[in-house]
Amino acid sequence: MYKPMNFYLNKKIFRVRKYEIVVYSLIACATLLRLVLISLNWPATNSDETTIALMARHIAFNGEWPTFFYGQAYLGPVEAYLAAPLFHLFGPTLFALRLELVLFFMLFLLGMYYLTALLHSQKFGIFITFLFSFGSGAIITHHLRAIGAYAETEFFAVAICLAVIWLALTVHRIELPRRTTVSRAWLYGALGLIIGLSIWVDMLILPFVCLGVVFLLLFCRRECFSWAGLCLLAGLIIGLLPLIIYNLHAPAGQNSLDVLINLHDAGKNVKYSLLQKLTGTFGTGLPDGLGYVPGCVLGQAPASGTSNATCMITRFGWSVGYLILWCVAMVMTLVTIWKIWKVRQGNSLFNPAWNFEEHRHLIVACGRLMILIGALGTLYLYASSPVAVTAPGATSRYLICMLLSVPVVLWPLWSGLDTLLTIRKPAHLTWMLAKASLLLLVVVVYIAGTYNIFATSVPTDQATYNQQQQIVNKLQMMHVRYFYTDYWTCNNLIFLSNEKLICGVVNPDLTNGFNRYTPYLQAVQRIDHPVYVFPRGLGQNKELEERLKFKYFSIAYRRLDYNNYIIYLPN
Repeated sequence: MYKPMNFYLNKKIFRVRKYEIVVYSLIACATLLRLVLISLNWPATNSDETTIALMARHIAFNGEWPTFFYGQAYLGPVEAYLAAPLFHLFGPTLFALRLELVLFFMLFLLGMYYLTALLHSQKFGIFITFLFSFGSGAIITHHLRAIGAYAETEFFAVAICLAVIWLALTVHRIELPRRTTVSRAWLYGALGLIIGLSIWVDMLILPFVCLGVVFLLLFCRRECFSWAGLCLLAGLIIGLLPLIIYNLHAPAGQNSLDVLINLHDAGKNVKYSLLQKLTGTFGTGLPDGLGYVPGCVLGQAPASGTSNATCMITRFGWSVGYLILWCVAMVMTLVTIWKIWKVRQGNSLFNPAWNFEEHRHLIVACGRLMILIGALGTLYLYASSPVAVTAPGATSRYLICMLLSVPVVLWPLWSGLDTLLTIRKPAHLTWMLAKASLLLLVVVVYIAGTYNIFATSVPTDQATYNQQQQIVNKLQMMHVRYFYTDYWTCNNLIFLSNEKLICGVVNPDLTNGFNRYTPYLQAVQRIDHPVYVFPRGLGQNKELEERLKFKYFSIAYRRLDYNNYIIYLPN
């Protein structure tokens, strides 16, 4: 049995003490690191992110009020709304767009410290803050690229867990016969607002939302059926209001829940084996989502027909290591709960009597259990989706909320290390050194991931950004305004040109592709002989060359090669 730390649950927690000074310094350094990265135009943008940027531009300057991301009726565009005032302050740039994500990361890191301190110890909270100050390219990319509210979602998850645990730990302060206090009712309202916003933003957070509500019903049941519960409900409705209004008028089969279910079930007409799902999940998705620095790709995994020993050991070893530690943490948590349950006073099943310390230890242990189950639920939803097979690397961001489980999972390794210098028994010393080595390995991997970003990713992504700027300048110099291109190029060029360039997306067969904002496509379609612009090596180039060869168009086109792009201009 391991004991939770004797954490101060009074107003003194808000005084800056030596631990907080260390934590705030770490957070400041981690924030500065990310500000440097976005100032270097890292990570490279893509059309998913520039869609958010264009939404923010339309909100800021055109007076638009979108309910969802363009073309995705299930993701709330909080990032776009928060970026709109930043565009007024700093101009419509990628740097301004990503500033809000840096803020959310800072709040996430602060929340992780206090959550870890509540559930474990302040020293371990400092360690977790230090660990999360670094990270692999995949993790830091999820924090800095505005492609789907992942930075907000993990912050919301931390805020929900921290709030419900704190409310449970302090419920004893309510003086009978009162059911709640004004300050706590306000906190319930804020919690409801966060839950509502988080569901509107991205339903990936649902496992933690559901478990948070269950947690409140277990430990604050009397308070939930009071004004505090009404405040929670009111905040929830306010947060969900855009979602509610949309779904009241959504056509049949197009409400947010139906869209989300269809996305989760997409591709289920194709039968994927259990081995394929496990390979995608534990060979790519989970390692990338938890900070592994990539050393091989899914194609080297057994389910794809080949086997690579290094790939097997590193990628699957990272996942297996997490699962083993998750199981150890789960067993330790359940043992703690069982021991507390056995010493309860009285025989009541629903209202057992504990003393203050026993009740506090039970709440803390159940808080760990909530996070472990939430991580498992997140992993299950991912593994049961076809994307675990079809695109495990690109969709590892769906596991972003599993980062909350890292402190709970690593706690068995940390526990007892403070006695390392006083250990005399060789066997015990060997065991402690082994645990310390595993923790050190995790730290080294995270630091190595950050080093790799500056050593390799930043120069590559800067070159990509410069190429995009060059093609924008070239098209403007040629007085090209309307053209067709591929999805991953279109919105980038529109945003980087401040909408002086307008394009429509076409598939490899030159049929209309995924055009998120239809007015752009409609503007291009009004042009009799539009320009075509594609990066090299795409199927669109081959198809267009075939059509030009057989004189498919009524006029001739001339080809211009520029950097990594091919431009087809009508004569």
